[in-house]
Amino acid sequence: MCSDEARSSSGGWYILHICRGHWAAHTLFTAVDLGLFDVLARGARTAARVAAALGTHPEATARLLVALEGLGLVEREGEFYRNAPLASRHLVRGRDAYLGHAVHHFANLAEGWSRLGEAVRTGRPVGFEAVERANYEERLRDYILAMGDQARLKAEQMAAVLDLSGCERLLDLGGGPGVYTVALLKKEPGVRATILDLAPTLEITRELMEAAGVLDRVELCAGDFTRDELGEGVYDLVLASNVVHIYDAATNRQLMERVFRALRPGGQVVIHDYVLAEEPSLEAALFDLNMLVGTLTGRVYSVQEMGNWLEDTGFVDVTYHPLTPGSGLLKGRKWNDK
Repeated sequence: MCSDEARSSSGGWYILHICRGHWAAHTLFTAVDLGLFDVLARGARTAARVAAALGTHPEATARLLVALEGLGLVEREGEFYRNAPLASRHLVRGRDAYLGHAVHHFANLAEGWSRLGEAVRTGRPVGFEAVERANYEERLRDYILAMGDQARLKAEQMAAVLDLSGCERLLDLGGGPGVYTVALLKKEPGVRATILDLAPTLEITRELMEAAGVLDRVELCAGDFTRDELGEGVYDLVLASNVVHIYDAATNRQLMERVFRALRPGGQVVIHDYVLAEEPSLEAALFDLNMLVGTLTGRVYSVQEMGNWLEDTGFVDVTYHPLTPGSGLLKGRKWNDK
């Protein structure tokens, strides 16, 4: 996004830039859905040869490639197009840093966002219809893989911030793709992890843990952490990553009480989520609207709100560490009675 100075001096162009934002997004959605970047990963091609490989209209494909060039996702030399480095790294299937699942997930959300005005007028979510047209198993897999794509962007950063000294057992609540668990296990070889999630999700989690080579150190536990007890004095660290934004404050308070009981003395809770600061970042504010569009109770909370849950429950040494302009880690420790 532009700086404040650039916006004020834009002569109105910044307003039009915002209006055209969905054009660029749909250009990317379409290219990923067609597999265009996968075709170019096999070598530079003319627009006609790209169209032949995709089975698309030649002239329309050429126009799409021109737009992708303008977005910096493909490069052209004469009549030949190739992937730009950014697309080569993140938009080719099978690459370690592939973000195509996340792109597909955002495409699935687009129809709901087109009805944001209705959500604002009524206070009710409007994004279920478009998403739920897909088969449940396909929709779930799309979502879990998309969450994994996004988590990989900051998993190492999160692991670097957390102190795992003395940690033997960790619990990842709603761990889904398990990307953060993998990062923590790789940081500290002596740790064993439990990922608690719904049974259909764990079928996908198992595949991903096996592919990451850590399945022997991970217990997959089917359950509903919004209702189930988590045990008494079992874990040294409980991670609640991108969990609290789904639920209302009362549910989150009750969850933190169960987390407190599940921790050993001296153990720590880590809430990783989007955060509304006193001056909210655009990242967090837009995600908060995404919760309005697509969930019944979800919203983005402030550091103070989440901190109050922890302190009221009995956690001490509550601190916040930002990861991105709109997200970070809130950490608290269970008192040590030893």
